[in-house]
Amino acid sequence: MGLHLSGIVAAISVLPATFTILLRHKLPLPLTLTFGHISVVGFVVALATTDQFAGHSTKLLGKTASGSIPYWNLVLLWPYHVGLRSKLWIQRRISTEPHWTLITDGWYIGGWPSSLKWMPPGNPSIVDCTCELPCRHNNTYLCLPTWDTHGPDVQLIEDGVRWLLEQRAEERPVYVHCAHGHGRSTVVLCAALVAAGHANSFEEAFQKVQQLRPRVKLNYRQRRALTEWAERRSKLE
Repeated sequence: MGLHLSGIVAAISVLPATFTILLRHKLPLPLTLTFGHISVVGFVVALATTDQFAGHSTKLLGKTASGSIPYWNLVLLWPYHVGLRSKLWIQRRISTEPHWTLITDGWYIGGWPSSLKWMPPGNPSIVDCTCELPCRHNNTYLCLPTWDTHGPDVQLIEDGVRWLLEQRAEERPVYVHCAHGHGRSTVVLCAALVAAGHANSFEEAFQKVQQLRPRVKLNYRQRRALTEWAERRSKLE
């Protein structure tokens, strides 16, 4: 079934919750409140990212259609934001995987471009499949907010596909990214490659992407999203 963000965050949140409960009479009040805040934020995010709520809770982190995350959200939910950015910072320094990969002419997939140096060449149009990371560029941009380990819903996939085809029709390169360029971005890119005629099915598209970027993967939620998109598309043809 693969990893689930909800379970990961909930498990991590148990430790500060334990400190808050067991050591509340021994720790200074500010430290107890800090541990309590960390655990509460973690459990809120864990609940929001369950299968029942993930499709409706992407606004929890405050990300706008332009890709910005408001300052108040960074302050209120700082434990999640700090934990996430720290994880990305560490992984980028130990990973041997290229940050982005060219799949076919004008089509790129990869991780979050935290600065221009992480961007593919050619001033690409960007599809951002994250709800937790801010946009830090001025490129033509579309946000498809989706939690990590989940897949965009059918309408989001279709919106992304249409937008990508429009950009390619204008001969602009496109870059589809999530946090690492493995799951959420793969869902949208595979659908777009099918719609663009570069593959006959999303399974074929996935194989093409995986050949060039071996660490891409689709969990059962992401495969379900692609299957539902393909079924909807076949009914409309």
